[in-house]
Amino acid sequence: MSHNKSKTTSQLLKSKSPTPDPVDKRTKKKNLVNLQDIESILTQLENEESLNDPTTQRVCNCMARRHPLFEFAPNCLNCGKIICTKEGLQPCSFCGAEIIPEKDREAIIRLLEKEKEELSTKSQAPTSTPTSNKNKKKITVKMNAGEKFWEAQDRAFKLAEAELKKKQDTEIPVEEETKKVSDADLLKAKERLETLLDYQATGAERTKIIDNASDFEMPSQSLWLTPEERALNLKKQQRLLRESQLDKERKSRGERTVEMTIKNGKVVMVEKIVSTKEKTTDEESKLAEKIRSQLPKKCHV
Repeated sequence: MSHNKSKTTSQLLKSKSPTPDPVDKRTKKKNLVNLQDIESILTQLENEESLNDPTTQRVCNCMARRHPLFEFAPNCLNCGKIICTKEGLQPCSFCGAEIIPEKDREAIIRLLEKEKEELSTKSQAPTSTPTSNKNKKKITVKMNAGEKFWEAQDRAFKLAEAELKKKQDTEIPVEEETKKVSDADLLKAKERLETLLDYQATGAERTKIIDNASDFEMPSQSLWLTPEERALNLKKQQRLLRESQLDKERKSRGERTVEMTIKNGKVVMVEKIVSTKEKTTDEESKLAEKIRSQLPKKCHV
C-alpha cells in the first residue's frame, strides 16, 4: 500500500472518463445520413424492384417529382400524364394507351440497328496509321572503317535530300496537270465574265426599242369610225411618218443651222434646229371640218 502513489481527484476523474476512439466518430458520421440520401436510395430500390418484376404494371403518380423524368417518353400523348423512370416504357397507367406508337417504335429500332451496324463496321475496318508508317522509308547508313561520325551523318543527309528530290520530281508533273486544268477553267470563267460585262454595258442599247410607227399610230382600224375619220387618221399618220423620216435623215447627215451675230466686236454663234414639220393640207382641214360638223348629229342620235 505504501508503494501506491497518492492521486489527486482530477487524476482520478480523468482515469474514470474513457477517451473516445476516433473510430467511433467515423461511424457516427457514417450513420448521420441526410433525408435526401434516404429518399434517393428508396427511389433506386423502387425502380429496381419494378424492373425486376416485368409482369406487374408499374404505377406511380409522382409526376416526376420523386423519381426522375423518363426522357425517352416524358408524357402520354393520349391523356398527357407525366411519366417517371419508375413507370418507364409501358402502357400508360392512367388511360392504358401506348406511350410510343408501334410505327415510331419500329422506326427507332431500325435507326438503332443501323447505327449499331455502322459502329461495328468502323471497328472492324483497319486503321490508316499502320499503312502510313509502312510508307515511310528509313535511311540507314553504315559507317566505314576509320570513318568519322559527322562524315556518315553528311552522307545520310545527302541521301535524304536525294529522296526528297525524287519525290518532288514525281509530284511536279501531277501539279502541272492540275494547274493546266485549273488554268483552262480560269480562262473559261474570265471569258464568261467578259461576255457578261459586255452584255451589261450594251444591254441598254439592246433592250431599247425604237418604233416610230407605234408612236404615231392612229386608231384607223376601229369598227366605230366613219369613212371620213379613217381617211383623216391615215393622212395624219402618213404625214407624221414623213416628218420622222426627215428628222432621222437630218440627224444622220449632221445638218446644222448656225446663226452668227456681231455685238460689241464679238461674234456670237447660236445653233438652231430647223423644224421638219409639215403643214396640214387642205384635204385634211376639209375632212376635219366635215367630221366636226357631223359630231352634233351623232350626239343627238
